[in-house]
Amino acid sequence: MTLVGVFYMDIDRNQALDFLSRLGSHPVVSFYEKTVLSEIELILSEIGIDYYYDGFGNVVATFIGDDVQGCPPIAFVAHTDHPGFEAVSILDNGSIEAIVHGGVPQCSFTEGIPLQIINSDGTRVRAETRGKIDSSAERAVLIEPITFEPFDVLCPIVFDLTDFDTDDDFIYMRALDDLAGCASILAMMAALTNNTNCGIVQGIFTRAEEVGLVGARLIAESDILAKDTLIVSLESSRVLPGAEQGKGPVIRTGDAAFTFSVEAEAILVKAKEEIQKKDPDFRVQRQLMSGGTCEASAFLLYGYQATGIAFPLGNYHNGTEDGQIGAEFIHKEDYFSGIQLMVESVLHARDRQKTQFRARLQAVSDNHRSRLQTG
Repeated sequence: MTLVGVFYMDIDRNQALDFLSRLGSHPVVSFYEKTVLSEIELILSEIGIDYYYDGFGNVVATFIGDDVQGCPPIAFVAHTDHPGFEAVSILDNGSIEAIVHGGVPQCSFTEGIPLQIINSDGTRVRAETRGKIDSSAERAVLIEPITFEPFDVLCPIVFDLTDFDTDDDFIYMRALDDLAGCASILAMMAALTNNTNCGIVQGIFTRAEEVGLVGARLIAESDILAKDTLIVSLESSRVLPGAEQGKGPVIRTGDAAFTFSVEAEAILVKAKEEIQKKDPDFRVQRQLMSGGTCEASAFLLYGYQATGIAFPLGNYHNGTEDGQIGAEFIHKEDYFSGIQLMVESVLHARDRQKTQFRARLQAVSDNHRSRLQTG
């Protein structure tokens, strides 16, 4: 294993990248997450974590440590889908009518955007957009295959971008949002198998987030998770001022819909403090990420305490600054540090109320107390 910093636990960087690469090899669109969920199953089995599917195809993985009485249950949540298209019919001329799932770049409705049609057997057929279908009641585009290979109807169609690539500093993928969140949960759970000094830790891998947090809302309303579970939403989220690449993962204090929970955030604040005792250069940002709504809001709606971690994301939803499509990208150190923050948040959850900030805030000096009493 490669030691990251000088912390209580090590995380394996190569393993964390391998998990992400393996997930990225499965192109995903809302409602078409089966193959990546199967890969998640395989990884969970390899690292010895129990899991099951709920009634809606979400995966719930559970690790039970030795401190169930002292620590609150914690659930880390990430979604397996990404914006894209669904082929719904083949026209007489062989073109495809496809509907849009999620927030794709505006250029998706123009001509010439390169795509891949994903068959049920995993084969890929190259295609291009041919413009918006204005007569359709739904957001729909015309797509034309540019090879003569067979393809399925009712199948996902994704942008023709890299599954996974890296350079010295960055990770590039078609769907870092939110396969980076899924892979970080897997890497955290793998690390925990070497240290059982925690309570109940769950990894929740949801479906159909991009079309309205659907999988997360169904889990939240079902009461599958105990109501005292602290929820941590994992996202790759649009770069914003105060949420910049290479400056660490972002402790997310809210999204476009809700302000998040102080009680849940306390486990992340405690983790940050403990890591920085060992490594003062460890970087973490804290910001309300107003660029969109994440799955923490789905759980807040049903009475859970929730917070979030975000990896600052370039080319959000594959939209580039010049109005074209491009691979999403995150900084490697943000990804690795986010996993470390997750691991330490679990190991120090028992002491989440004992943060340096809370101690400072609770301590009123005798001099100040006296001056207010007498003046």
